[in-house]
Amino acid sequence: MRSLFIDRALAGQRTDQALALLVPALGLRGRRRLISDGRALLNGQPVRAAQRLCEGDLLELKSEQIPSLLQATDQPRFVALQGNYCFLYKPAGMHSAALPGRQTVSLEAALPHIADQAVPEPAALRLLQRLDYRTSGLVCAALNEGAVREFRLAERAGKCEKRYAALLYGLLEYPQTVQAGLDTARRRKSRILPADADSVRWTEFFPLVHWEGRRAAELLEKLTGSLQAEKAVQPAALTLAACRIRCGARHQIRAHAASLGLPLWGDPLYGTSEKKCEHTDKFFLHHGCMRMFGASHALLPAWPLPVPAMEALRKWFEKRDE
Repeated sequence: MRSLFIDRALAGQRTDQALALLVPALGLRGRRRLISDGRALLNGQPVRAAQRLCEGDLLELKSEQIPSLLQATDQPRFVALQGNYCFLYKPAGMHSAALPGRQTVSLEAALPHIADQAVPEPAALRLLQRLDYRTSGLVCAALNEGAVREFRLAERAGKCEKRYAALLYGLLEYPQTVQAGLDTARRRKSRILPADADSVRWTEFFPLVHWEGRRAAELLEKLTGSLQAEKAVQPAALTLAACRIRCGARHQIRAHAASLGLPLWGDPLYGTSEKKCEHTDKFFLHHGCMRMFGASHALLPAWPLPVPAMEALRKWFEKRDE
């Protein structure tokens, strides 16, 4: 049985939203199916998807009846503590921060549950990054306001290096750096601006592994499932790319990759008309390493990549600066 105690931070959320903390591998439809099948219990009784949770409630899942897909380890969790900072893992399909006026499950709301044994005052933690809803990976949090200020100063000075892995639609043949600025103000989609002289705002792309033709189609089948792969647009080539940024802006890697003509595979917002996968809203972007203040933390994505590709990612995340 999987269980979740509802505290003040989670009170008021719908049951089908809160279940994302127990089964992040499932989308909203899947969670509602679990509820309709009677596999979710609230205080020992069947519950409705729209029912609002109260402080002190106990939400449970009959895990022995859940399909094997849900037994994955892709769960939000505490990763490491370094001085006045801690590192957390956010899976794809979860918001980083709570959205004003919306009762949605977020890493921020889950902090008291996943960091209560690791830091003295988990309620005082302040997230220093936000990853897209569909992006997985490390999120750094500060234990106090002084650490927040220290981090922001280091970030603006280019002393905070963030390394990502991305699956690009197309063939990235050699390393490229996008130096364009971004207009993110009041926009759903960030707009490319002329070159920015501040290198802290640039994005570097390095090719790691290529798949072409049938091998690219086979990879998609493995990553997304045969049915989804059959419906999606089949690419001539895919590239597993290493990406590096220092002071990121909203959708920076997604927008910069698209500006090269190599959007993230499956990106519904930045893919071009011929490179947009209308039958899927899943893309592959993972924040796997952060280096700051002389230390680093690395975490591989929960993607079913071939062993050589995963090894290439491991080396990229662990590689020391030239």
